[in-house]
Amino acid sequence: MSEPLPRVEPGVAPPPTPREWAVAGGLYLLTCLSVWTTYGFFWNGGPPWRDVGAAREAGAFALGLMTIFSAHEAGHYVVARRWGVRQSLPHFIPFPMAFGTLGAIIRLRSLPPSRAALLEIGAAGPLAGFVVACGVLVLALPDTVQITSPTLTVDWPPPIPPPLAATAPGLLDQALSTWPISMMFPMFEPGAQQLLILANPGVMDLLGLLVIGEAPGRYAELSALGMAGWAGCFLTAMNLLPIGQLDGGHVVHALSPRHAPRIGQVTLALVLLSGALWGGWLVWGLLLWKLGAHRGLQVARPEPPGRRAQWTAIGAALALAGCFMLQPLKAEVWGLLDLELRTPDGAVVSADEKRAWLQAAGAPAQPAPPTGEDAP
Repeated sequence: MSEPLPRVEPGVAPPPTPREWAVAGGLYLLTCLSVWTTYGFFWNGGPPWRDVGAAREAGAFALGLMTIFSAHEAGHYVVARRWGVRQSLPHFIPFPMAFGTLGAIIRLRSLPPSRAALLEIGAAGPLAGFVVACGVLVLALPDTVQITSPTLTVDWPPPIPPPLAATAPGLLDQALSTWPISMMFPMFEPGAQQLLILANPGVMDLLGLLVIGEAPGRYAELSALGMAGWAGCFLTAMNLLPIGQLDGGHVVHALSPRHAPRIGQVTLALVLLSGALWGGWLVWGLLLWKLGAHRGLQVARPEPPGRRAQWTAIGAALALAGCFMLQPLKAEVWGLLDLELRTPDGAVVSADEKRAWLQAAGAPAQPAPPTGEDAP
């Protein structure tokens, strides 16, 4: 990442070879498959190939997210070629966790010839991805299900878990109880349910008001396509942080080469400190530091960017403000009695049934609500 690159004047970059197209295309297809499969396992409860509905939902998520990522990488690639920068095709990285991919890598074979080129190449990707993510949210938000309090569909009664003292904690339990993971996955009593709450990026709230008349609520259920739009906003914000070789770092370095290193250092420190609110920031900050991505690129000509590049930087700043979430994910624990439970055929599980199950599972006795003269 820190290897010196040749400097070139603006011109026509050579086209990709057939072998480069084959490698990039193969990785792209593998990443699509990884995103489709990962959504089924991690976000939809099981393999998508076992159920037509699950396969359709995973397909909608994969289509939405890969369209956003494709627009992002195409923005970088097209603008870089227009500036004559030599580069590889985008190489997408399949990763069977989280969203199913780590994004893509474009390897530069020459440096941007000017500060304006560096700014426009850096900002083009997240701006293109941001626009497509907004379009995905506009299409998906009408399918949002607004929920005042969490409602779960369960097979009732569920199996009785073994007594807590009967088994020693395994490696997974030990890992989940270790900081910073313990902040995201707190321990809970038998029968309690852990819910993953997604924060709303500002642009999703705004589009919700425009499209459906209200912002998605705290417990709203997004469609698979809506989840793809949310993930696109989240990853756009991560890329636009003003740190070194992130897209936002390129923009800041082009605007102010003198102050960019200090801005990147301060931002990286804030990202690490934000790990106290969400463990993902700590992991992201350590990864950037370890890879040396906190160091920016140098350019040949020091002339400041022109008016077009400055407006592009303003657009990137607005995209960051609209997508950034200080605590994107939060684990929230709900007691069984506080949740509304429904069976697959729509029957509501009564409070007495819940108390009976909790007692059989060895949970502390739950008081019944006051009735008759004891009621307030």
